[in-house]
Amino acid sequence: MANDKPTIHLSLSALEAEVSKPEAFVLALSGGKRITFPDLFDMPADEANEFFKDLEQTGQNDFSFLEKWLAPKDFEAYKAEKIPLRVHAALIQRVMDYYEQTVGKPGEGRASASS
Repeated sequence: MANDKPTIHLSLSALEAEVSKPEAFVLALSGGKRITFPDLFDMPADEANEFFKDLEQTGQNDFSFLEKWLAPKDFEAYKAEKIPLRVHAALIQRVMDYYEQTVGKPGEGRASASS
């Protein structure tokens, strides 16, 4: 007798449990203020793809990107710090590197990111 039921190789819940999720990246500002950079890789896939597509196609500057990324209160606190460009650029790179360590760059898996 033939078996008409397909073999299930993986469940979404098992995969979600397997994928490591980093803690949110938190930056300490002056005066004890803290801002949180949410994990862009934790966004729903369709929203994340649109987010990165918009960033690449529109040539947004970092502050337009940050305004979409950070909570409004965190974005205003970041702007108020008046961070020098070289420090700002290094920070953005560190935040992206932090999250990419767990899943790779947008559009890449861990295996392709390391080769």
